[in-house]
Amino acid sequence: MSRQSNDLIISSTMNEMTKVILFVEEICDTYHLNETYYGNILVSIEEAVRNAILHGNKNDTRKNVTIASEWIRNGLKFTVEDEGEGFDFDSVPDPLDISGNADKRRGTGIFLIKTLSDQVRYNAKGNAVEIVFNISSIGQETNIKRIKQLKGYFNKQKSLV
Repeated sequence: MSRQSNDLIISSTMNEMTKVILFVEEICDTYHLNETYYGNILVSIEEAVRNAILHGNKNDTRKNVTIASEWIRNGLKFTVEDEGEGFDFDSVPDPLDISGNADKRRGTGIFLIKTLSDQVRYNAKGNAVEIVFNISSIGQETNIKRIKQLKGYFNKQKSLV
């Protein structure tokens, strides 16, 4: 499959989340990803964008969040970047750790992203996260070719009638 990338830039308000959902739906439709992938991708990207809006850009509507997607070898990569100061992702508490005084709600979004995706990397500044999903769709290119051939066949049949 050819390498394609798509970008979405939104203002830092939760009202923009509908655009994020539609963006993820369009990406999943483009690559013919099933519900299993869609659910994991949607939740992960929503959490990353929510973190970027709330914690990175601190709800400052003058700042943007950029969501980029790119088809890579064996999968799909999303990058979510805010215009904030960044953070030290290693200092975020594990929300499953019941031994300390850690705020139970802190780190839940990052935990979900790590759990639902195959690879998570932050840039050095801590204001961009790269989320990778390994797509194990057997014969994806073959299936796309077959669908195109079938559509061509049926369109030709219609024109003969």
